[in-house]
Amino acid sequence: MKGVIIAELIRWMEQAFSPAIADAVITRSEVPGDGVYTTVGNYSHAEALALMGALAEISGEPVPVLADSYGFWLASRFMELYPQMFEGYTDAVTFLRDVDGQHHREVTKLYPDARTPSIVVDIDGEELTVSYGSHRPLADIAHGLVRGYIAYYGDDLEVIRDPGSPGPHAARFLVRAPSRQSVS
Repeated sequence: MKGVIIAELIRWMEQAFSPAIADAVITRSEVPGDGVYTTVGNYSHAEALALMGALAEISGEPVPVLADSYGFWLASRFMELYPQMFEGYTDAVTFLRDVDGQHHREVTKLYPDARTPSIVVDIDGEELTVSYGSHRPLADIAHGLVRGYIAYYGDDLEVIRDPGSPGPHAARFLVRAPSRQSVS
């Protein structure tokens, strides 16, 4: 996996928790290189999982909750780091539709050794289904990313994760207008 994901994970821990917590997580996780990552380096996704696991132990929050929060934060960070990826988009649905065909293709042009996840988007009327698949078990981060892009564009949409999704390597997210319940 590209180092930007792990380097930003450490940055998120420093901001969301504290630099001291981030240091404690690095120490506890016993990742190689004492947690020093370059954004363009290649690292095992096991290191990100070890960091997230150590953060869960220290913070008391479950890994899926932490991973989702990190993904939500990472969406805005990607917008800061790669603003050209978001040019011309006015809503999350259009952006999400192009992630696999446009943005992941650009990533593999820049980094031919990159193995991007598969993002398949199906639009059925007012509903959008985002299917995530990867050899890395990072579906919780993907959930946060989808939520983060929706928040960035200010779209009035909710994201519901299909509870029947097969596990951390694959997930389906239903994106739709929020359910409205009338009050009698």
